[in-house]
Amino acid sequence: MKINRKPLESSESSSPIVTRAVAAGLANQYIDAYQFNAWQQLALRGIGLFPQSVARWIISRFETLSGLQPEKVRNLSIDQLIGERLADYRHLKSPFPAIIVGSALGGATAHLSLALSGPFLPQAFVFTLKGGSKDGDINTYFHRSADLAIKIAENNPHILTIQHYDPIHDEWMTRYVNHLRLKLIDLPDLYREFIKKNLQPGGVIYYLNCQAKWLRYRLGERRVFQVGGWGDISPQEYIYGSERIDRYCKKVNLNNCRWQLTDYPLEEGPESEWGSEDGLLEALQEYCQHQEYQFFSVNLPDPNSFSWLAFKSQQYLVQKSGQEASGVFIEMFSQFDATAVKKSRLLPLWLVFNTVDSLEFLRAAIQNFPKDKPVFFSPLSTFTLTPDIVPWSDWERVLDRFDWKNIGSRKSHYPADAKALISWSKLLRDWVDHNLEPITMHLSSTEFESILINLFNDGTIKKVKL
Repeated sequence: MKINRKPLESSESSSPIVTRAVAAGLANQYIDAYQFNAWQQLALRGIGLFPQSVARWIISRFETLSGLQPEKVRNLSIDQLIGERLADYRHLKSPFPAIIVGSALGGATAHLSLALSGPFLPQAFVFTLKGGSKDGDINTYFHRSADLAIKIAENNPHILTIQHYDPIHDEWMTRYVNHLRLKLIDLPDLYREFIKKNLQPGGVIYYLNCQAKWLRYRLGERRVFQVGGWGDISPQEYIYGSERIDRYCKKVNLNNCRWQLTDYPLEEGPESEWGSEDGLLEALQEYCQHQEYQFFSVNLPDPNSFSWLAFKSQQYLVQKSGQEASGVFIEMFSQFDATAVKKSRLLPLWLVFNTVDSLEFLRAAIQNFPKDKPVFFSPLSTFTLTPDIVPWSDWERVLDRFDWKNIGSRKSHYPADAKALISWSKLLRDWVDHNLEPITMHLSSTEFESILINLFNDGTIKKVKL
């Protein structure tokens, strides 16, 4: 499945990666997370021949080519971004028994959407804009898109704007580009129309309400600025500093590593990339009451909880089919393949990133892996050696009890393997195509509720039946 249009939204954004994956999975087709053209593929293969230090240097310089000129989105309507996401589903037949809305939690959201047999509609959208902060100065980064954020918020009263600066996990990018995220705080008319057209009468709307929290600066009524992002570095450490942050800044030649906006108040709020912002849930619930749809709000504390829910949901479907799981697929960030999981009986465990918190989640989950079955592992190429990165040897120690196959970043190039960006899924898909046992059934609302209750306490789900 190929997509040839040039989108406004960032190619690294979770939302288009997830909507395309869900659309492809519903059509039982493969799709790649990143749409590289022929010359880009050739360049990445060539870069992959060099040591990872060379790849980190070259890839960071190419990042600015993908950034948008801020003037291109100054007068943007949120409907333009929503239209891009809805277009991903234009070839699918409806109606669907369910539609999933909310946080685009990578593979977790994609697998849940396919398990429930419905399209996914994201709450968040993000731009990659030209212009970053080469020396790590937060004020330089802030002013790159501050006026743009004001303008977009003024033109779109149903969104929150988030200037997101992660000078550690995204260090190789934020020197040259800046990220501006938009989140829906109401239900847009285009979503209302899509739901009415594509959800069967009495169908279910599931809201993925990820309650991940972070510190952020309050800039205005519908504008915030977040420093840092999900991993094993706390928001307090980003803002107030530490010895390991100082060592990191010195190693990568960032002259400024105290990331505070002194003129704005700090508050705790939903995490920029994974957290759900207030407003959309209430609008969805009201819409369902008027249209006589069922409504479920799945309220879980962090991305790992949704990953575990997706794992157990797939496990339930495998057992429901009277089969055994064929193995496990350990995914990471954008390196997930919902169609491969659907075509086989693999159990997916999605990891947020290659940081220590993800290793600890894997360590806790691994006792539930089926024994004597293959494990596919897709370590991510992040092109930066962060203070919280998991050394390759630690991944090996956790997986050494299994017959595991590396399908991501090569050990010799981890975590800066340019070649893996274009070839990581080939081995997995070859194996799946020789072990086809597709899961053709989906979860009913009753079954999904039962899985939730068995996994979490009663406060994790809010259900409205009409």
